Amino acid sequence: MARKGFGFLRWIITLLVLAVGMFLIWKFILNREQEVYENPVSAVKVALPYRATIEESLELNGYIEAQAMIPVVPFVSGTITGYYAKAGDFVSEGDVLAQIDSKPYELTAKQAEAVYLAAEATFQRVSNLYEAGAATKQNYDEAKAQLDAYKAQYDLANVQVGYATVTAPVSGTVLMSNSAEGSIGTSSDFLYVIADLEKLKITLNVPERYFNLFVANGQSMKATVSRDGAQTSAVVDTIAPYVSPESKTFQVTLRLDGDVSLFRPGMYVKVSLVYNTYENALVLDQKTRNTDGSAYYYNPETQCAEYVKLDVIAADNTRIVIDEKWADTLFIVDGQGTVLGGQRVNAI
Repeated sequence: MARKGFGFLRWIITLLVLAVGMFLIWKFILNREQEVYENPVSAVKVALPYRATIEESLELNGYIEAQAMIPVVPFVSGTITGYYAKAGDFVSEGDVLAQIDSKPYELTAKQAEAVYLAAEATFQRVSNLYEAGAATKQNYDEAKAQLDAYKAQYDLANVQVGYATVTAPVSGTVLMSNSAEGSIGTSSDFLYVIADLEKLKITLNVPERYFNLFVANGQSMKATVSRDGAQTSAVVDTIAPYVSPESKTFQVTLRLDGDVSLFRPGMYVKVSLVYNTYENALVLDQKTRNTDGSAYYYNPETQCAEYVKLDVIAADNTRIVIDEKWADTLFIVDGQGTVLGGQRVNAI
């Protein structure tokens, strides 16, 4: 009888422990208030759009060239007995640059002179006879023709003597000197190349898609040429009227019209061609936009960031022109990469 009473008591204690355990589970686990997670409020920097002048431009590369590079070529061949200029020298038109051995041409001139004088004497004699009626008209014409031919040979021989002295055809700077005293000068090879370094140009190969742009605005474009900190201005000189079918480009020639003292033929330069200008335009910095072109503005009423896809009117390397309707809107200019549309933000 005592063993049965002990078993019953054990079951009572077990039930009490289970009841207390269930109560505790209900009290502290099942019945506790649910914690709601709230996203932290992101701090962002906001600013109004501002006013600025925007220039739409096209960036291209090219090489400086002289507007005219004049090769100095001797018109007669022979040994160079004098070579008087070097690269970098400034020469004036008519300056003696080189001397070709003129002795062979002087001898040829003397021979031509002797033949010419003989023909002149013959013509004078035939002319007297013709006037006296002792010679025919044919004799006279033959003597006259022979005199003219020998006179032309004599004049040519004198010209060749003059060509032996090579002079500068134009004023300018010697870019290249291609020979030396003692070498052979020929009309198939130049002795010097001369250019006027005050008259420089750039020839650009422009992609076909810009053809209509240049046709419409080419002559009014403002061009800037720069290299290693040096900068000067240029103007559009010529626009090719056709597009190359092989390269799908067309040529545009610029004439440098500013200070060209730091530029030389052959230099590789960057060219910026401004084709449209927006003055006092409403602008935002390019960095305000995300990589997909979107932006966020701050709504003071909801204190949230709002997503917007801006219609860009114009742009340069650092700024974009936007519609006037955004003039009083606070755009998120820093921290926009960490927020979403409709998210609460702390605007600074």
